[in-house]
Amino acid sequence: MIGRVLGRVDRIGMAVLVGALLAGSAGFTFHDQVSAAAVPTRILVSPDERIALQTQTRTAAMTSSVSHVNTRAAESASGSARVAVYLEATEPRTSEIPVNSAVVMTFSQPMNRSSVETSFTISPAVDGRFVWSDDFTLRFEAFKLGHATGYQVEVHGRSLRGVPLSGSRWWTFNTAAAPPDVVAPGAYAINVPILTYHYIRVNPDRYDRMGFALSVTPADFAAQMDWLAENGYHPITTEDLHTYLQGARGLPSRPVVLSFDDGYADFYTTALPILRSHDFKAVAYVVSGFVGQARYMTAAQVREADRSGIEIGSHTVSHANLATASSAASWAQLTESKQFLERLLGHPVVSFCYPSGKVTSAVAWQVGAAGYHDATTTRFGYSHTLGDRYLWTRLRISGGEPLDQFAMAVRGAS
Repeated sequence: MIGRVLGRVDRIGMAVLVGALLAGSAGFTFHDQVSAAAVPTRILVSPDERIALQTQTRTAAMTSSVSHVNTRAAESASGSARVAVYLEATEPRTSEIPVNSAVVMTFSQPMNRSSVETSFTISPAVDGRFVWSDDFTLRFEAFKLGHATGYQVEVHGRSLRGVPLSGSRWWTFNTAAAPPDVVAPGAYAINVPILTYHYIRVNPDRYDRMGFALSVTPADFAAQMDWLAENGYHPITTEDLHTYLQGARGLPSRPVVLSFDDGYADFYTTALPILRSHDFKAVAYVVSGFVGQARYMTAAQVREADRSGIEIGSHTVSHANLATASSAASWAQLTESKQFLERLLGHPVVSFCYPSGKVTSAVAWQVGAAGYHDATTTRFGYSHTLGDRYLWTRLRISGGEPLDQFAMAVRGAS
């Protein structure tokens, strides 16, 4: 009896204890947690712990949101946004611009180069090349702008981000006039020095005396061109001289012809930039069969020289000695070289130069019959008439010639 009572008391005490424990745990919750073995367990969490846990969750969510906003801001700052693209600067935009000036455009953003180049227009149209200083700055270097001409330039294109160019996209400028013609046409004869050059280079072989005599250094050539400009000389072409003697057009003061034989590559790489910088004309006699060979101008370079205001003349197909060639061979040298150059340039070629100056009266007659207007020799002289236009004389400029000697020769022939 007593044992049964004690057993019941034990069970009642246990029930009371469990009830007390349950009452003491009021407000507690169970929280699932993944163990290291990836087995979910349930742990008891107090109210204070639950509040802290909720606060941590809200803070993490806010941090994630701010991070997302900051990421978008960074993307915008790095250029993902489509910001307007415009021309920050353009030149030239005034009058009396030298004809050797470049057209320069500066953009507000890095540009897609091909989209700009294909959209670029200049009117009246001129040939030239594009040169990018960087993705922001483009130069259009015209081979030759016309004198006293108004030009309109327009450009479009898009940035590297794909944004089209907006705002003002065109502008105008005007070039300076050419030197006035002050020598009236109609004279029977006129003194005009026709200067003969071959290489514009430093002779690579110091033992090559012939090569040295034919080679004017770039420094000497630049000094000679400076002297001509400073002393009021105005280079013309042999076609200009022919037109003057025909009575069709006048000449500028102190005319001089700069002629270059054989079509060497250094005419394009060295002489042409110096001539352009002075706005000087010249005549380049090209051996048609040598075009594209080592040491000679390429077809593209001959075309560019032509577009730059250089008169391209024929110097035969293979630099043949016409004085000893048969009549048929001489005729072929004259006509085939002319046809090649005309196809290359797209206009008539009317000036000729005898290789090594070798000429006979029969060859001179053939030159006229082939359609040339004039021809030059290697004979010394500077007085020219329309009647001797197929035997015009020249002054040879030799390598190592001092500047004062050059000046004396030019002054004496003017």
